[in-house]
Amino acid sequence: MRVLVPLVSLVAGIGIIAGCSSIQPPPATKILDVSHSLTACQKTDLMWNDKIIPTIYSELPALTAPGVWDLFTLAKTSFTIRSLTNDSDELDVGHRKLVHAWGAEARFRFVSSKRANGYTGIYESGSDCVIGRLSVATKPTKSTTVPALALKFFISGHKSENLQIMNSTSGQKSHNFFEMPFSNIIPPPASFAKRLMQKLFRNAAVAFGAKDPDPTHLTVEHLAKIRVDGTAVVTPKSPYRLIFKPTMTASAFMKDATVDTDFRTNLARYPVGQVMYDVYAVDKGESPDDLPASKLVGQLIPTSNIVASSYGDEKLNFQHNMEK
Repeated sequence: MRVLVPLVSLVAGIGIIAGCSSIQPPPATKILDVSHSLTACQKTDLMWNDKIIPTIYSELPALTAPGVWDLFTLAKTSFTIRSLTNDSDELDVGHRKLVHAWGAEARFRFVSSKRANGYTGIYESGSDCVIGRLSVATKPTKSTTVPALALKFFISGHKSENLQIMNSTSGQKSHNFFEMPFSNIIPPPASFAKRLMQKLFRNAAVAFGAKDPDPTHLTVEHLAKIRVDGTAVVTPKSPYRLIFKPTMTASAFMKDATVDTDFRTNLARYPVGQVMYDVYAVDKGESPDDLPASKLVGQLIPTSNIVASSYGDEKLNFQHNMEK
C-alpha cells in the first residue's frame, strides 16, 4: 500500500502536465472533424446539439482516480506528442482520458474588452462560438482538488483553436472550483515525481520542435493569428500570458463546496449569462499579480447551462498548444 500511494500521485502528476488520454497502437486514420465549410457557430451548434446534449448523463458516473498501470502509458513520448499534434476536435480512435477524465461542458461567449493593447485575432474580435470543459485532474480528496478549464474557439472554414489553463499541478486545498485564477503559465511542479514527468514532457516537446519546450508554459499566440471568420492576421500581436480571474460572483458561488459534493452537480447550478472570469493579458516581463483595468482583455460568460456528458468525457479533445 505504501508503494501504491506515491504511484497514484505520480500518475496524476504526469497526466496534468502531459495531457488527458491514453494511447493504444496508433490508428490507421484520424477522426475527421466536422466540415470546415461550416461557420464557427454552425460548428458549435453541431457539437453542442448533436454530440454533447444527446449524451448528457442521466446519472453522474462516480469520480475515479487513474490506475497505477496508467503510469506506463502516460510516460510514453508517443502519448505526449499526440497531446501536442492532435488538432482534431475528438480523441483518436482507441484513446480514453486517464486524467481530467471527469468534467462538464458549457457554451461560452468571450467578450473582448476592446482595450486589448493592440492584440489581434480573437483578442480583438471576441467570439460567440466557444465550448469549454471544466474538469478536475483526478478524484478530489478531502484536502486537495486540481481544477482546470479547456476552451475550444470554433473558426469558420478552419480547425478550432484551443486553450488549456489551470492554477497549478499541485492543486488547492479548497473544493471551490472558482477559488484560484487560471493561466496558460503555471508554477513548476513541487514534488520529485512531477518534476521527473516534467522532464519527460520536455523531451517530447523538444522532439516536437517546440520553440519553448517548458511544459508549464503553453502559448497563447495562436489566438492572435486568426479571426473567427477564418481570415489570417497579417501582423499578429499576442500577449505572453493570460490570467482568468474568477469574478466575485463566481468565487462566492461554490465557497461552501466540500469533497462530499460532486463538483459537476455544483457547476450545473451556475447561472447562464453570469460572467465567470475576467480575462487579463500580460506581456513578457510584466507581473501577473499586477492586474489593473487596463490589462483586462475580455470576459468569459457561459451562454448555456453547464452539463456533464459522456461525449465530453470520452471523445472531446483539446489540443495543447506549443509554438514551433
